[in-house]
Amino acid sequence: MQWQSAGADGGVFREQAQAKPGWYWVYRPRNVGERAYDPDVGVLLPVFVRADGSLSSPLAELVDLTDESLTCLDAGRGVRWGTFFCGPIQPGEEVGVLRLTGDGRAEGFIPRRLGWWWCRAHAPLMHVDGQGVGPIFLARGRDGRIWVYPASTSDGGALDIWELGFSEPLVTDQGVIDGAGEAGRTEARFFGQIPAPPALPGAFPSLS
Repeated sequence: MQWQSAGADGGVFREQAQAKPGWYWVYRPRNVGERAYDPDVGVLLPVFVRADGSLSSPLAELVDLTDESLTCLDAGRGVRWGTFFCGPIQPGEEVGVLRLTGDGRAEGFIPRRLGWWWCRAHAPLMHVDGQGVGPIFLARGRDGRIWVYPASTSDGGALDIWELGFSEPLVTDQGVIDGAGEAGRTEARFFGQIPAPPALPGAFPSLS
């Protein structure tokens, strides 16, 4: 896999991604407010690219392969930052199932190694492919429990995304990956850990 800049070679990436739809790593500046970004801190997460050029991503402004979506307009600095993509990647074979029993106990597979995992739950996760499989980032919270996040930072930390932020315990009395008790979310199937991308690129390209 090789990182590509959606700023300098966005047209090349669009052509390649639409020819081979699927999951791709995305790396872009961290959003710190409305049209404001920190180019020194990156956000890392997988997104699903469809053949029609649309994207499935928890980043509200990253919706398709147009220049406006692939790059970040920083109104305060008067520049537009580029975004990096890498892939494709794909889920592996099922490695385990985590279930919530009738008495509220969790049994089955719980990843020992935290970080990025492929997962499918009864109630859909935030963004998934046609098989209902999507990426989740697992980190241990201060309470000792494992929490689920939609993104990570460039240094491997867990991150709630500003636009569509969420973090939930992997298991609660109400469900699996569901702190609010959404009906039916009592099982999660894991399809292996997501392989890390190559070493992250340096500075985000400024397209001003």
